[in-house]
Amino acid sequence: MKYLVFLLLFFPGIVSGHVGSPGVVFEGNAGPYAVQVFVQPPDVIPGTAKVTVLVGAPGVHTLSLKPVYFFAGDEGSPKADPAPPVPGEAGRYEGTIWFMEDGSASVSVSIDGPQGKGSVIVPVAAISTATRTMPYVTGWVLAGLGVLLIGLMTTLFGASISDSLLKPGERDTPGTRRKRIAGSAVGATLCIGLVAIGHNWWGSWANEYRRHLYKPYQATTQAAIRDNVPYLQLTIDSASAKGRSLSYLVPDHGKLMHLFLLRQGSMDAFAHLHPTRRDSLHFEAALPKLPPGRYLVYADMLRLQGLAYTVTDTLDIPPLPSGNASAGDPEDTYAVTSAINRNQTLVKDQAITVCGKPGVKIALQDGSSIVWEATGPLQAGKPYSLNFTVTAPDGKPAVLQPYLGMTGHAAVFKDDGSVYIHLHPTGTFSAASQQIMESRIAEKSTFPAKLPSPDVFRDSIDRVMARLHTLPEAQRDSLLMPGMAHSHKNHLAIPYAFPTPGSYRLWLQVKRNGKVLTGVFDARVL
Repeated sequence: MKYLVFLLLFFPGIVSGHVGSPGVVFEGNAGPYAVQVFVQPPDVIPGTAKVTVLVGAPGVHTLSLKPVYFFAGDEGSPKADPAPPVPGEAGRYEGTIWFMEDGSASVSVSIDGPQGKGSVIVPVAAISTATRTMPYVTGWVLAGLGVLLIGLMTTLFGASISDSLLKPGERDTPGTRRKRIAGSAVGATLCIGLVAIGHNWWGSWANEYRRHLYKPYQATTQAAIRDNVPYLQLTIDSASAKGRSLSYLVPDHGKLMHLFLLRQGSMDAFAHLHPTRRDSLHFEAALPKLPPGRYLVYADMLRLQGLAYTVTDTLDIPPLPSGNASAGDPEDTYAVTSAINRNQTLVKDQAITVCGKPGVKIALQDGSSIVWEATGPLQAGKPYSLNFTVTAPDGKPAVLQPYLGMTGHAAVFKDDGSVYIHLHPTGTFSAASQQIMESRIAEKSTFPAKLPSPDVFRDSIDRVMARLHTLPEAQRDSLLMPGMAHSHKNHLAIPYAFPTPGSYRLWLQVKRNGKVLTGVFDARVL
């Protein structure tokens, strides 16, 4: 257990919560093979997930997929199924896999080819988030067939103790008719009893399904002033956390929570904060100098079994005291730009940034520039590598520093607030979830290791985090990024599939010369 906690704290984990963006995209390596994996998970469990794999190397012999569940481990998971190549599309493979159980799960992708064998684990939240209703016409057709079947069974029962006992040529008698009626009554009673039992069984199963239907955490967020410093206070409703102890939160990049603020409607003010845990249900962060207004709140958390959660709320920020000193996390950031789809006069501020679009270079706060390399029209439901290049003020490639253990962070929002996701160069899921699943598979057991008590686990996490925050920045970065490759120090490729058509705003954050820089882009998705 201590080894697992060490992994979660000092290996590059990322919170990857989302709202309205269920698709999972991974870009990286499966052994010697460069791959992009796109998983479209079901919203009803049991259900099937469609998996698309793009392989960068030719000549793959076989590619197989299988679901791996946290509580079952690799030993208790089903066998792999082959994913055949897509005709006419070199390097593209597609398959479907069944998710039969709710909870933390993953897709194991295995490749056998000319460079040997390789595999990768892609975490997926196998959670029921929807219900299905039977089509009206189908319901009436099945009801009619059911009535017909009951009629046939009733007739069969009546005939079995009356007509079937008559000798050849023997005529029907009152006694035979009474037996037929009695048999039919018995048959009807038996059929109705079976229907009642089936109805009760189905109702019980449906109630159990609804009981396990995903229910998001509920929270209350408010702004408060203490010693002339504004603070954000987030309190999670204990009733919504029932059965999901928040004492088992694990940090990604040494942060228990990644919280994003976005001014509602105009989407022109943004903050990326890291609240401190006061107790299991209370979190607090210093507010930066954001303009007043109503803000959308998206707070990402990760529980030990590898499931990421996003808590949503709204926050009214009043005019903040002038000259307030920020006492927040040194890695908290904010930025202000023009309103989405509207022109707006900006007040001069160090956090001001110009909004761009794909293919247009924009200036960052330190005089460097960034461009979202144009890829043509963006289509909903199609995975992309969103490519960004950062150039220093002198025109040379910029040298990026790690920010929270990654070369870059992106937050994507749809203009109506229905879509939010926190992205990184590895993909849309939590890398900590990936490490948790890999550690779970390595246990070679059908049962996970026993957890310590909530208080013991929470205290151990808090102690290690406190130590982590005392380390110099360079040492902390080295712990958060072991083995992280930087083949293009000024280039970021972030995989993502926009879920629905519409207008989106993307906030990209990179770090150079000790300063976090924020670029903002608008895009129209068809």
